[in-house]
Amino acid sequence: MNFFSLLSISDIVNSFGVDPVPSVELDPIGKAISWIFDLFTGYYGAIALGVIVFTLCLKTLVLPLDIYSRVKTKKQSLMMEKMRPQMEKLQKQYANDKNMYQQKVMELQKANGYNPIGACIPMLVSLVVFMIVFSSFSAYSNYATLKNYNEMVAAYNGSVLVYVTEDEANTDTEKCLIGKDNCYRVDFDKFIAFRGSELNAEEFNSKNENEKWEVVTSFVQLNARQAVVKWYEDNKSATEFGWIGNMWYPDSMLNKKVPDFSTFQSSVARAIGVGGSATFEDDYNEVTYNLTTEKNTFNGYFVLIILAIGLMFLQQFIMMRSQKAANELSSVDGSAAKTNKWMMIIMPIMFGVFSFFYSAAFSVYMIVNTLYGLVSTLIINKIVSVRFSKNGGVSVKNTGRPSAKAKRLK
Repeated sequence: MNFFSLLSISDIVNSFGVDPVPSVELDPIGKAISWIFDLFTGYYGAIALGVIVFTLCLKTLVLPLDIYSRVKTKKQSLMMEKMRPQMEKLQKQYANDKNMYQQKVMELQKANGYNPIGACIPMLVSLVVFMIVFSSFSAYSNYATLKNYNEMVAAYNGSVLVYVTEDEANTDTEKCLIGKDNCYRVDFDKFIAFRGSELNAEEFNSKNENEKWEVVTSFVQLNARQAVVKWYEDNKSATEFGWIGNMWYPDSMLNKKVPDFSTFQSSVARAIGVGGSATFEDDYNEVTYNLTTEKNTFNGYFVLIILAIGLMFLQQFIMMRSQKAANELSSVDGSAAKTNKWMMIIMPIMFGVFSFFYSAAFSVYMIVNTLYGLVSTLIINKIVSVRFSKNGGVSVKNTGRPSAKAKRLK
């Protein structure tokens, strides 16, 4: 049998293979996300399905808080509508005295049991939950990007080790792995068998060691690159979803199915805190060498980003409509309504920016989260309105006559 070079496994990988990037540890939420994604392993769109299930589970978990907040908000909105005549009267009476108007409004609200803070506390808790999940989700996205790359590296290096044979008779342990009795040799007969008519065995055997090494290196490289392509084809269905090639990158024409090195390096930096180091650029380009089509194919067309922004606008619009009285009457000059209109514009744009820079998986999360919120809000608002109607609505108490100052202003 024709062997070449006494090597340890690390020597072989260093000579023919590439190095993986450092991995990262997941936090408990990240592990829960990973567990959900693993449920869909082998299915087309596994990542998208995992995100949808994760979002539904999370929203259901915080649903009691959402129900309490929305019921409270709707009740207070109905109470505010009932108080509208009195508050509009106060607006006219104290048009030139904002502080007095606020004082009188607080007296009127207190007399009728109206407490705007009560609905805010559950919303704040939900916001904190969202921020924690957002952080963990972003971390998992970077983790998954590194994991997929390292699996491609494993496929690349694995194709190298196919041609390695253990040399049990070897007694020279100096070049062997520490703690190992056996070393390994590269089996040239395997190369000759695989190359077939492309390689003349007699001519190959007549070459010196360096020349043989050059031939073998070229052959291993070609096969290793092809092994990566095979791994990609076998596993791409999990990260695909409709028109999107890779759910871990934005649904954008500015991104590709397989990113260039600078984009990938950004993911590495976010995951492991490494800055501008480009020491693995050659390895990355080598591993993805045969994925040229994917490197030049758009990862998406902004569809999920536009949909996320549009649904967020719709949610904000419905919330504003349901709190119309509060927005118009919470300030003497109606400035609060203008502020809320700006918030209706700013919030969707802000989340749109998140979707633009983060993964398509995050966009799916935002869309499902918003749809869940829209449906639950409409249902809760309808139920509360019906119950109030059956109970005869709400009664509103007056806080008394206007002050002397108010009469003068009038």
